[in-house]
Amino acid sequence: MKKNLRVVQINGFRGLFLAFFIVSCLIAGFIAFPSFITMHVWNYLSMRTGSFPAIDFGAGVLLWGIIAFSIYLSTKKKFIISTNSQQELSDDEIREVISKFKSHTINSQALLPKEFSTEAKEEHKEDKVEQ
Repeated sequence: MKKNLRVVQINGFRGLFLAFFIVSCLIAGFIAFPSFITMHVWNYLSMRTGSFPAIDFGAGVLLWGIIAFSIYLSTKKKFIISTNSQQELSDDEIREVISKFKSHTINSQALLPKEFSTEAKEEHKEDKVEQ
């Protein structure tokens, strides 16, 4: 059983009320309040410049969602778009990959103890045949 597992139990009406209160505070703090501020900033700029219409709270929520999503996308470390097109390797690239693979296997055999290398096994076979 997992030791770091934490279980939240809601007991009775009091626990249900506490859970509802926590959820409503999170919604108010992260959605409603920033939306309210965004709406008032937009309406203030609208009143000052007169170039765009005033918005209500629902449009403030949408505007805040656009701002939050834009900030999320711009601060994300990597954003990858991939397609299903396959890039084929040229003959020169294939030869280069094969030569790297061969040099890697030769180098890895040189690092093995003599008893495990293929050359040592062949020498051992030849010694048995000669005896």
